[in-house]
Amino acid sequence: MSSTRTRILDAAREITEKQGAAPTMSALARAVGISRQALYLHFPDRTQLLLALVAHAGEQEQLEAGMAAVTQAPDAAAAIRAWAHVQARGRHKLAPVARALASTRHADPSAAAAWADRADYRMRVATSIIERLREEGRLGPAWTAAEAAALLWELNSFHVWDDLVNDARIAPDRYVEIITAAALSALGAPIREPASPKRVPD
Repeated sequence: MSSTRTRILDAAREITEKQGAAPTMSALARAVGISRQALYLHFPDRTQLLLALVAHAGEQEQLEAGMAAVTQAPDAAAAIRAWAHVQARGRHKLAPVARALASTRHADPSAAAAWADRADYRMRVATSIIERLREEGRLGPAWTAAEAAALLWELNSFHVWDDLVNDARIAPDRYVEIITAAALSALGAPIREPASPKRVPD
């Protein structure tokens, strides 16, 4: 990564954390000391900037390195615990950026795109773990793969972490155990089969 691109992303992260919202392209160019034209050479639009910002922040906190423990876990239960551990370890430092994107995404299309990109990534992780859980015979038979992945996706969401760790004051290590136990208990438990739709008489 070029030194200018790194300076841009570092400045974008700093501004986002300070003001609780991602900067405009003009404000960011001024902060870095370059022209808007020079900024657009590195990032064609603000959406690309915010996608790169999220990835850059994750690299700084070594989240991807931590995800290796998830893919290399010996079984699905270990993968769930490893994933919760990655979230607990990395989210404390990434919380300001995540909170800024979460609070502005409904009014800011670029923030929405960056938020959706991370949500899609988490769903892919959740889906892969659920596939392993089913292969191991530990997923309740009435669960669909989509439903199970959605629940695991939600349990590992920023909002659940923020509520439990910051609002409920649950220690990070305890958070890992709670998320792991909740996921395994829920996904292994029987649930009612969805009711068949009633046929409307002709």
